[in-house]
Order: sequence, then C-alpha cells, then structure tokens
Amino acid sequence: MSDNYGTNDRISLLQQLKINDSEQTIMINGNDKKNPLLLFLHGGPGTPQIGYARRYQKELEKHFTVVNWDQRGAGLSYSREIPGSSMTMAQMTADAIDVTERLCKQFSKQKIYVAGYSWGSVLALNVLQLRPDLYHAYIGISQVVNIQKEEMEAYRQLTTWSRENKHRMLDKLLRFIGPPPWNGQLKQALFLFGIEMKGGGFTHKRLAVLKVGSRMLFGEPYGVRGSLLAARGQMFSLKHLWGELLRFDAEESVSSIKVPCCFISGRFDLTVPGSISHGFYKQVKAPYKEWFWFENSAHSPHLEEPDLFAEVLSRFATFHL
Repeated sequence: MSDNYGTNDRISLLQQLKINDSEQTIMINGNDKKNPLLLFLHGGPGTPQIGYARRYQKELEKHFTVVNWDQRGAGLSYSREIPGSSMTMAQMTADAIDVTERLCKQFSKQKIYVAGYSWGSVLALNVLQLRPDLYHAYIGISQVVNIQKEEMEAYRQLTTWSRENKHRMLDKLLRFIGPPPWNGQLKQALFLFGIEMKGGGFTHKRLAVLKVGSRMLFGEPYGVRGSLLAARGQMFSLKHLWGELLRFDAEESVSSIKVPCCFISGRFDLTVPGSISHGFYKQVKAPYKEWFWFENSAHSPHLEEPDLFAEVLSRFATFHL
C-alpha cells in the first residue's frame, strides 16, 4: 500500500510488507512524522491490536509516530500458507528486527523506541539481546518473566482474596481446579474465568473489554473479516508458540538490557501479576530504568489508562534528543 501523508506532517498509513518471505501488515499513525518512532509488539501470542489501537492512542500520537504491527501469523498477517515450522521465537525475533530496520530506513532514523506488551514483552527482550543498537529505549507493559511463576502467584492471590471476602463461587472453582500446573485446557480456561471474575484479566472493568471487542469487530481496518482472521491467527499462533513461551524465564536468560527501560504494570493484573514483573525490574541491569504502577488497570494499562500512558511515555522518552 502507498504512503498516505496528510497535511502538517501528519501520517496515517496501512502498509503490507514482505518480511522474511511472509506478507505482514503494519499501521503507522502520528501527528508529526518527524516525531520519534514507537513500535508496538502486541500480546498473545497472536493477539494483534491494529483493529482497535487508534481509539486508545490519540494522545500518544501527539508525541510519537506510533507503529502497530500484526506479527507473523496474527491478524491481517495471518495466512493459511504460513508454515507452522516458521512460527518460532527465533523467527519472530528476526521479523521484528527486519521491521525495525525498514522503519529506520523509511523515516531516516538511526533508532526507534520499542514497546512490548505481555507476549510482546518476551519478544522485545529477545530482540534487545540481539540488536540493542536499533533502539533508543524499551517500554515493558505487563512484562512477562516466567509464565509458571506468574500462574502460581495469581492462584495464590485469587485463593487468598476469595477466602478473605467469602466469595464462595470463586473459592469452589479454585478448589476444583487446584494449583498449577494443569493438564488439559479445561482447568486453564476455568482459571482464566476466575481471573476475569476478580477483575484481573484483560481489563479491570468488564465493560472495557466489550468496548475493545466491538471496536475491533465493527471498526476499521478489521471489521468482521479482519476479526475472523484474527481469531484464526490467534489459535494458529498459540498452537505453535505457547510451548516456547512456557519455557521462557527472563530471570535466567536476561540479566541485563543495554538500553534505558520503563516498566508498567496494572495494579489489578492477575494475568501477569505485577509483583513478578517488579522482581525482574529490580534484578535486571540497565543504563536507566523506571517502574510505574497503573492503579486503575489490570492487564492492559495502555488501553485502560491511555492518557496516563501517553504522559508517562512522553516524559520517559527523551533518549532521542
């Protein structure tokens, strides 16, 4: 797709790129294309945000040229022709580096900012280990450290809360599924349901997740067709990448990050409990690092408190000056 630059240096662009033999889609938006570039690595695996991102990043676009990318096998980048053998962390890392290099060339930049959200935060850590020279700084949103530790901590917090508040339904549910790890998908699904009951899932307020879904289903550029692609892509991505994600342990594999870091966690997040992320933040070595709790968010602070998110990032991101 061709560039679509508006007046006063605004940019709004949906573009297909051939990334390592796979057609992939990026969306670029900003008030001034001379602003620093911010690449978002979405969650999942396979949960893209092009379908709704613009509703939540208006304030962010004042400070950055924001790039949303549907990763290999996800969203508008999903295709039945993508071989399952290519759905690996190594390939995703290579794709992210390729996207970054193309953005630098397209916008005549030497470096960009990178934000990793949930699964994307794992991908970002891998990218930063290989090519820190491409990035001004890193923003880790709901930073994944070790899925198994995070599930144990979430189970502990849910159990304590349900007993202290005499929430019989949740208490019975947790007793039924027992502590992790779980064999089979049923207990995993029931645990995620319990997290949602407590307001610790995708969003803290239940209505917010419905708004995200409706904006994806009925808005541009996804609509019904794009949403169906996204659903297929999510199942495809999870099938091939979940095993690698389960084996990932940032505390063992990432002792340092060579760029400045900003970590953000929602206070109510039980999908990736912030206590585990904060432990990694304290441990990891970096030239500069900051930590922020978003007090009214669960797993998606950039969507739940978008104005605060833009404020935090605009204050943090001075490393390109």
